[in-house]
Amino acid sequence: MAKEKKYFICSECGFESTNWMGRCTSCGAWNTLQEKIGKKIKNTKIKREAATPMPITRINVAERQRLKTGNSELDRVLGGGIVAGSLILLGGAPGIGKSTLILQVASLFSTKYGKSLYLSGEESAGQLKLRAARLNCLSDNLYILAETDFTAFNDHLENNSDYELIVVDSIQTLYIPELDSAPGNISQIKEITGQLVRIAKTTGIPIILIGHVTKEGDLAGPRALEHLVDTVIQFEGDQHHIYRMLRARKNRFGPTDEVGVFEMIDSGIKEVSNPSSFFLEERPEKVSGSIVVPIQEGSRTILVEVQALVTDAAYSSPQRLTTGINRRRVSILLAVLEKQLGVNLRDHDVNLNITGGIQAAEPGLDLGIITAVLSSYRDKALDSSLAVVGEVGLAGEIRAVSRIDKRIKEIKKLGFTKAIIPTGNLKNIEFDPDFRVDGVDTIKEFVEVIFSL
Repeated sequence: MAKEKKYFICSECGFESTNWMGRCTSCGAWNTLQEKIGKKIKNTKIKREAATPMPITRINVAERQRLKTGNSELDRVLGGGIVAGSLILLGGAPGIGKSTLILQVASLFSTKYGKSLYLSGEESAGQLKLRAARLNCLSDNLYILAETDFTAFNDHLENNSDYELIVVDSIQTLYIPELDSAPGNISQIKEITGQLVRIAKTTGIPIILIGHVTKEGDLAGPRALEHLVDTVIQFEGDQHHIYRMLRARKNRFGPTDEVGVFEMIDSGIKEVSNPSSFFLEERPEKVSGSIVVPIQEGSRTILVEVQALVTDAAYSSPQRLTTGINRRRVSILLAVLEKQLGVNLRDHDVNLNITGGIQAAEPGLDLGIITAVLSSYRDKALDSSLAVVGEVGLAGEIRAVSRIDKRIKEIKKLGFTKAIIPTGNLKNIEFDPDFRVDGVDTIKEFVEVIFSL
């Protein structure tokens, strides 16, 4: 009997090597090659008829059908609904509400279009029914299959292919018995995902996969998993807050900058159609270190409250703590304040927070960060009817931001009467005698304006 050989496989991209290396030569990741014993998987070349190239203008493309899920926030992120025959990967931290959201979607889908299948590898059928009853998601067209053997699931589909939607919860729990590896292993995930791609494309049934995430917040499993699917969406939020954000990280059939906002309540996950009012409803008045900023998330404008607390440093090295804001960006803006305005923050701790647990990274947030820091540093409360927006450059200049008209419209809708924006954006807004707009070019000019209001 021939001795089984040893080989190494990268846990990130699936690259195979006969020798161990500290860094994968395929994806560049460090310390990801894992030792395997057995036959090395070989890439076999299959002879087939060569495709004939043709002008792109002569290629006929059929319009793919979009299916509305009944959840407007999810439809927004997906680009208008689920595309028939697509494979969607949903990731998120444990307990964030992934299974709850998709169970509600599967129930709505089954009511609107027909039979939906929920393949559960983590919960029993009884547990799912208890959850569905609590969420009011009981439907005769929603079928539950508690199974982790992918072969058994595939055999079921061969005899029952009349489903309108399939949910797999989760992809890491499925396994193929013929493969000599544990569930969640790279070879299992790649093979099963490849089979699911084939099922989705040949039958036209959309499939939603639920995936685990690592402690760093990235989707667990090989990167090949994200490459194989059509859409990757991420469910974000803090378990200590009731708000959840759904973002698209990859979408072959729509934009990747849209965001959906949800609220976690006792009866499940509820859509938030007007997130600005939700994020600002508990905003305190006449306190220093607070300002409202209209940020742009895809085609949606959301008003968020930026809070800052500047105190004497507790240790020899001042602390810079942020929640919902990129800490490196904050360090740059604090350096600009020190250079351009002479504000000495080297002996102060600076704490920054976006209320509601929302994460924001767009450039228009810069002016709000500087405003909140200066307000707290001087211990001076700002006008509660004021909002600011603008990108700050390293030389202290304030640069124009995109879609200023939508931002101003959202500010007015929420009852704000004043705004400070970059001078470069003034030409793009309409005059309103009941709404005061000040344009500024530099942070020095900005400070003069904001503390005179």
